[in-house]
Amino acid sequence: MGRLGPWSSWGSSPPSTQDAGEADMDELGETFAFLLDDQGRARPLPLDALPEWKPSDGHLWLNLPPDLPDLPRALEQLLHLSPEARDSLLAEVNRVRIDVIGGDQLVLLMLHPDVVHVDAPQRTLRILGTVDRSVTVAAADQPAIADLRRRLASGRGPQASELFITFAGTALAESALRLADLDDRLSELEARFEERRDEDANAERLRRLRRILVEQRRFVSLCRDAVVRVGLLDVDWLHAQRDQLKDHAARAGSIVKELDALVERARILREDEKARQDAKSQRILYLLTIISGVFLPLSFITGLLGVNLGGMPGTQWNGAFFLLVLVLIVIAVVEWRALLRREVV
Repeated sequence: MGRLGPWSSWGSSPPSTQDAGEADMDELGETFAFLLDDQGRARPLPLDALPEWKPSDGHLWLNLPPDLPDLPRALEQLLHLSPEARDSLLAEVNRVRIDVIGGDQLVLLMLHPDVVHVDAPQRTLRILGTVDRSVTVAAADQPAIADLRRRLASGRGPQASELFITFAGTALAESALRLADLDDRLSELEARFEERRDEDANAERLRRLRRILVEQRRFVSLCRDAVVRVGLLDVDWLHAQRDQLKDHAARAGSIVKELDALVERARILREDEKARQDAKSQRILYLLTIISGVFLPLSFITGLLGVNLGGMPGTQWNGAFFLLVLVLIVIAVVEWRALLRREVV
């Protein structure tokens, strides 16, 4: 791999060599570069020193923000990426995607669903990995990026050859940590449904939670498939990570099984909630039918006596109206008692 191109006018001005060497990792901004060693540590590399970088200096990790002006040109001129690698790195992300470029370059694209707020913007992580450098295109505050920087700062980071796999492992670890929260939220909903509290709001919460679970399950499943595919690739610099890839695949499979169980619980809860709603609707319709049946003969009598024809009885007697009301009440009571005896109501 040859030297990199000059850092020109992309983004903010690069820090000086002295400042970058002494700066805290959290103060380097969206665009930063590190040189990794095999001891779990890294040292910042000034952006203006990128043209002087050589593979012998150490494994390079360069992060570029997704909103960097003219990002395709930056990748081409700064990193000397081939058009195929550049287009693959900037391709549209559909959950999880893995591409192999030239037999020794891997491109991993991850669209991570935000399971905390279902309507929140989804996070995109783009990674290009080779034997001597890794390039990420992502916001610096993304969990995977921020977590790796913290680990490197504390000396607990991955070895240089493990950097590419680390991002997939971080995504799986984040999903595993959220399982307990999703389980608690589902258990709380189950309790609220049993107590019949605020059923309309609970139905909306359940709908959102089911969507979150399905999205998370799909993401982890695609991560597992991507890890399995990477493990099957004949890439020299990945051979040493075969066991680690198998562990990640097994971990992803375990997470998928747990998510399947949560999805099934949510489905059963949704069916129970729908059954309650159907039963409630049936009771309402049943009561309306009974009320209609009770008032049907009463309506018939009042309609019959309401015709404007000669010879209607009681038209000349002042007590006829009260007698009619009494007769209607008696008929209604008799009907109601008959329904009670037949255990209809």
